[in-house]
Amino acid sequence: MSLSEAQHIFQPKFLKQLTEIDINGNFGDSVMNPDTVEIIKYFSEYSSATIFMSTNAGARDKEYWQSLAQLDVQVTFCIDGLEDTHHLYRKNTQYSTVIKNAKTFIAAGGHATWKMIKFDHNQHEFESAEKLSQQLGFQAFGIADNGRNQAPVFDKQQKLTHVIGQPVNVNFDRLWRSRTTDEVLLEDIVQHRNPKPIQCQVKNDRSLYVCSTGDVYPCCFLGFNPKSYGHGNYHAAANAQFKHMVQENNALKHSLEHCINWFDGIVQSWNQPTFEQGRLVICNDNCGCD
Repeated sequence: MSLSEAQHIFQPKFLKQLTEIDINGNFGDSVMNPDTVEIIKYFSEYSSATIFMSTNAGARDKEYWQSLAQLDVQVTFCIDGLEDTHHLYRKNTQYSTVIKNAKTFIAAGGHATWKMIKFDHNQHEFESAEKLSQQLGFQAFGIADNGRNQAPVFDKQQKLTHVIGQPVNVNFDRLWRSRTTDEVLLEDIVQHRNPKPIQCQVKNDRSLYVCSTGDVYPCCFLGFNPKSYGHGNYHAAANAQFKHMVQENNALKHSLEHCINWFDGIVQSWNQPTFEQGRLVICNDNCGCD
């Protein structure tokens, strides 16, 4: 998203009412956007909201990280291990670069959090990582268990390089074919799921999610490019449940007020007794209460 696009979508009147702005995309990383600092300056000019940013911190120079600190952005550094393990999940990032950038940000007065995703290969480093975070001046350290502990890892040439976790009897050639040719149906993903009461985080927080393309969704969970993403996996079937509801939701073409009109259909889906009748699996999985 460019600065001019951000200015078009987020008008001053809208920005003034916000209490939090969270820069954290489903795809990509905001440090790769050449306009990120200018966009944040624009947000800060018209809003007193606390600005959060999540990043793998694998790029940019000293001046960039100093600028973020001076803008009072609270940055979560996603560092999934120490030097021997971090790169196993954070492909194509260098641990030394990430730590250098964190040090620069903290030295300039930045508020930094170290977030570490739990894997089999890094659990032995939790204590050491937390101690290091304290030594470096991180304000907080947190461990997230995102259920990502079993996966093959491929390089840019589609060659298998290593495996995260210990998946049992996985045929990697078949897995690759399924991601490119197989169809996943609703019946494939709801077999062991029960409908739950929905306590929607978006309704509680009064928030919305805007993609870098300007597309508007209630939340990031529903914002996985529902018209195109997910072939051969869970999201193919989950997105198929509601993508027909998505109407005129690009804020570069329509106002934010117009872009959220279809959200009512999401709320109405929670009244459906079964997934086959339209109860959304994504809402059930992420905001369903036991």
